Amino acid sequence: MKCPICNKQLEPQTYHPKCMDDPIPYEPVHYAENAYKPKVYSVDLDNTLSVGSAWTCDECETLEPRQDAIDKINELYEHNFIVIHTARRHGLYGSTIKWLERNGVRYHALRFEKMPCDIIFDLDAINKVEDL
Repeated sequence: MKCPICNKQLEPQTYHPKCMDDPIPYEPVHYAENAYKPKVYSVDLDNTLSVGSAWTCDECETLEPRQDAIDKINELYEHNFIVIHTARRHGLYGSTIKWLERNGVRYHALRFEKMPCDIIFDLDAINKVEDL
């Protein structure tokens, strides 16, 4: 096994402590003055991407999608970072992923809690797809 940071050969079930304490280097992104800067969109699932909400696996199976909202999020996905967030309990993780796949929702991350972001698309924040 190799250290994921410095590539040094390690014994199984060990890590290279020095590397794990160092911050992971990154290159800051610089945009031209008039260039489009991608945004992070936090998109609620229940009552936003769907008509109604689901609190059980059975409800996840029958929940109706809001196609206009899904189409807009899929369009935004191309040049932005889409995070689906929900207040559902963690036990519905698998059913939630299946619902998103079945309804063609494109996203980069799924969270079962709210998060910091640039724009929140939520029943309580933006009520019309046209407002995006």
